[in-house]
Amino acid sequence: MQRRVQRYGLVPYVVLSGLVLAAAAWPKWPDSASSDVQFARDMSAHHTQAVTMSVTLLKRAADPAVKLLAQDIALTQQAQIGQMSGWLMAWGHPISGSEAPMAGMNPKEMGLATPDEVRQLNSLPVALAERQYLTLMRAHHRGGVAMAQSALNSVERPEVRAFAERTVVAQTSELRAIDALLAQRGQPPAPLPGDTAPMEPMNHE
Repeated sequence: MQRRVQRYGLVPYVVLSGLVLAAAAWPKWPDSASSDVQFARDMSAHHTQAVTMSVTLLKRAADPAVKLLAQDIALTQQAQIGQMSGWLMAWGHPISGSEAPMAGMNPKEMGLATPDEVRQLNSLPVALAERQYLTLMRAHHRGGVAMAQSALNSVERPEVRAFAERTVVAQTSELRAIDALLAQRGQPPAPLPGDTAPMEPMNHE
């Protein structure tokens, strides 16, 4: 009996040891200055503008293809904002940091629309609003792809890396759809930063 107790008594010890080793091997929670935290905050802010523009066109667009694109972007990116906010809370960090999101980045290179351009989507005639939305969203997606590609050089958390990889694939696919919709309107997409030359890596450190 004593031998049996000793033998089974090893089981909790072995299980506990395995859990300790697994915890040690898993990446630690990132600190507030890490690339993972900065990427989550910056991309959330970037997504927020895309959601705002897309909700406007979801209400106003007459072209079913534009309406569907706006719906997909609004739903997908709002869900991703929630995902990134969840990471920050799990890591013990506030949603917003001490400095503004995307601080030090060039807004134009990141594809951010100006406040006036966003407001115009509410007042332009519908056909012009659709065209402006597609043009603005093309620039916006180009900036999002650049941000995600840059993050792949510095983030450490596996879930953040997987997210950035999916962002590059998904937004590149949506860019093709946007280009097709612009071509239907007789507007070949204008070259954007990064179309002919790679953008400089962004510093998230």
